[in-house]
Amino acid sequence: MKNKKASILIFVMWVLIILSLFSIAVSRNSESNIKLARQESIGIRSLYLAKAGIAKAILDLNEDKNNYDSLNEDWNKEKEFKLGGGSVLYVSYDEGARFNLNGSSLSKRHLIRLGLDDDASQRLVDYKAKKGEKGFEFPEELFLIEGMTADMYSKIKDYVTIYRGADPRININTSGEFVLKVVLGDDPMITRIIKFKLGEDDKAGTDDDGVFTEDNFSRVFGDFGARPEDALNYRLLFNIKSEFFRILTETSFSEDKNSIKRITAVAGRSGKIYWWKEE
Repeated sequence: MKNKKASILIFVMWVLIILSLFSIAVSRNSESNIKLARQESIGIRSLYLAKAGIAKAILDLNEDKNNYDSLNEDWNKEKEFKLGGGSVLYVSYDEGARFNLNGSSLSKRHLIRLGLDDDASQRLVDYKAKKGEKGFEFPEELFLIEGMTADMYSKIKDYVTIYRGADPRININTSGEFVLKVVLGDDPMITRIIKFKLGEDDKAGTDDDGVFTEDNFSRVFGDFGARPEDALNYRLLFNIKSEFFRILTETSFSEDKNSIKRITAVAGRSGKIYWWKEE
């Protein structure tokens, strides 16, 4: 009888041990599921918050009603807003400041100035010619060109665009010295353009920046020493208002600072998205 009771006791103890282990496993699994669900929730909220940043940037661009775009305007400043416990940083960059690989005037000399060698430049020109009116349809298409390497791509990717149709003009107000040199080569006029744009404080994006407008374009180039016919030629190379912008957004939540969502998009003022990348 005693042996039977002992056996029952041992059996009960084993059952209790097994139930305890099962309970611990279930508890840990529940905690893990809760953590995963929480992270997934934050990820979804971060994504939609980042999308809201894109929408807000496009709204800001549409509120810009003047006839030029320059680096000292509100759309070019980094901004932040908070919503639902999260924060969003967003900023827009003018795609018109980049050299257009789909531009009608693309030539080897432009690509060599960008940093490609003669052979790579010729292959790119030939590839674009074969594509006809379509041109380049996405940035990574450059890797379809024979001999294109990651190093070559990295040299040019931050200075080129494919989203402005065949328009070869760059925005003179927002383009940097490097892109100006891609377009103009060693033209001494570049120094005058840069000095005018930086203003007296010699800094871009400040209140005293010089800005090219429809009204003053010819006059400013006249002040630079350009003849009227030369000013007209420069007007064929430059515009002063842009329609396409590269928007960057980054979101985070107070309960999980490590959960960050980044989106980069190229959009038109109309809100149409031409390129989208999530990280």
